Amino acid sequence: MEENKNSNKKDLFEIAYAIGLITKIGVVVSVISVSFIYFGYYLDKQLDRYPIFVITGAVISFALSMVAVYRLVLPIANKDEK
Repeated sequence: MEENKNSNKKDLFEIAYAIGLITKIGVVVSVISVSFIYFGYYLDKQLDRYPIFVITGAVISFALSMVAVYRLVLPIANKDEK
């Protein structure tokens, strides 16, 4: 019976950790994307070159988001290998 309770607690902890990780990934990707795209829009508006900096900001934000997600998921991947 005690082993079943410990197993349930471990399962709940893993679920909570996964939900937290998914939330963190969403927030990081959103903040990076909105920041770079908005900055690109601001530069386009100031320099009157509409699509150039928005597209550049989107590409840079995509690359940085992938690096951020990789760094967030890397500890989990290393943990599973051991």
